[in-house]
Amino acid sequence: MKAVILAAGKGSRLNPLTKTRPKHILPVAGKPVIVHVIENLSKLGIRDIGIVVHHYREMIESLLGDGSRLNVNITYIYQEVLNGTATAVEIAEDFVRGDDFILVYGDVLFEPYIVENALKVFRSGVDGVVIGVEVDNPWEFGVFIVQDGCLKGVIEKPPRGTEPSNLINSGIYVLKPTVFDYVKRVGFSERKEREFTDAIMMMCNDCRVAVVNGGSGWWFDVGRPWDLIDANKYYMNKLIKHNIKGKLNPGVTIEGEVYIDKGTVVRSGAVIVGPAYIGKNCTIGYSVVIGPYTYIGDNVVIGPLSYIENSIILGNTTISSHCAIFESIIGEYCYLESGVKVPCYSLSGENIKVLIKNKKVDSGRKKLGAIIGDEVKIGANVSFAPGITVKSKSIIKAGSRVDKDIL
Repeated sequence: MKAVILAAGKGSRLNPLTKTRPKHILPVAGKPVIVHVIENLSKLGIRDIGIVVHHYREMIESLLGDGSRLNVNITYIYQEVLNGTATAVEIAEDFVRGDDFILVYGDVLFEPYIVENALKVFRSGVDGVVIGVEVDNPWEFGVFIVQDGCLKGVIEKPPRGTEPSNLINSGIYVLKPTVFDYVKRVGFSERKEREFTDAIMMMCNDCRVAVVNGGSGWWFDVGRPWDLIDANKYYMNKLIKHNIKGKLNPGVTIEGEVYIDKGTVVRSGAVIVGPAYIGKNCTIGYSVVIGPYTYIGDNVVIGPLSYIENSIILGNTTISSHCAIFESIIGEYCYLESGVKVPCYSLSGENIKVLIKNKKVDSGRKKLGAIIGDEVKIGANVSFAPGITVKSKSIIKAGSRVDKDIL
């Protein structure tokens, strides 16, 4: 059996982070999203993996190479025209070459045991398996209609309150190569895209497509900034183990599971509370506090007396002294002068809304900081409202109050 990972999309809901990289290489608990996907497929015994690429393909190919480092063989499949998931699957036919295969959307994180259950059902003689996941917000996804364990329909993003169930499409399938006969018949939807779910619906009319209900708590669709923060928290709890490769000066306090990579120096008085991940060649200043669920990439400098918690700080960024950052994502090569404050609570007590594809979207969260692109320069004593988005290469003057998105 082979696997196909769909990783061609632009990930526009994760802008500004995906203006400069594919979403599939954003970090979760110290590893890129797509590496988690590949490692989980490898645990299932899959060795031959085709990855459909387009957006910043060279970054994905540079990261993964031929796959040997991950004990798999990777074939890259270039999707020339981004006109839907059906096209992405169709161009993988030559790679599949008549074999059964697992299809995974490349921004989906999952637990391998759920897919193992799907493989058992697949081997029982059905023509295909789709894995469903139970969520609290099914109206934001494709919702399954299931009868006698088989798929009978998919309702895409039904109006809230009209959804037939809370069981949605996880983006994980186990399929026979006959699926390509249906994929080739897919036309364009109202969104002017060729949707792979249309092929699955055609297949349901002729064949038995079983639904495996995976329940909840095992699946993350890393499509929006807060999804990345949630996935990072889950996988830090699961994966981070205490391992100090860097240098701790006298008077440093480490609590819980903390990973510190080689070349990193932690100055006296710093407190790091795990689970937390700190990359290579970082400097953590005097009396800094790194709170739980914080990821810090390589070559990051955190100035004295700063506080960071439940945030993702990408590589080569400098955060000067007396900063406070909560529930945020900060891109690469950013520079924050001293006293920058990024709080996460809404003073109104309402859910925080975030700009997604030019529209304010309810995050469903009471706590969410800022999403800051690459190469942003922020002056001293700048403060942010919760849920703010800042485009790459922005310059924010000292003393500013940022209560509107910077686009």
